[in-house]
Amino acid sequence: MSSAATSAASNAASIAINAAITAAVQQQRDALIAHFTGHQALSPQSAIAADSIDPALHAPLKYYRDTGVIRDAGADRLYLDLDVLAGLKAKAKRTGRTVLITVMVLAVLVAAVVVVLATW
Repeated sequence: MSSAATSAASNAASIAINAAITAAVQQQRDALIAHFTGHQALSPQSAIAADSIDPALHAPLKYYRDTGVIRDAGADRLYLDLDVLAGLKAKAKRTGRTVLITVMVLAVLVAAVVVVLATW
């Protein structure tokens, strides 16, 4: 296998691994949100006990607490703030769109440079 082919295969493997990790993280985040919505823990009055959360979901719990999506209601009880979650999702959507546009523009520029160099 040529060096370019080996590099391409390595890049493809890295992309696949990163996609799998991203999917697993998102699955945990979704499971945590489902736990709160399933218990209708959407306000300080309907908050749930922090120890009712599966220990496997502590990484997304920390993320959502740090971003303000999961809030403390006192007495070791937590609830989901849907407004903050909606804002976080909107921000992620805007960021994803910006990254996609940037990658597309860079791909076109790289292709143009390759064509120019190949014909030169």
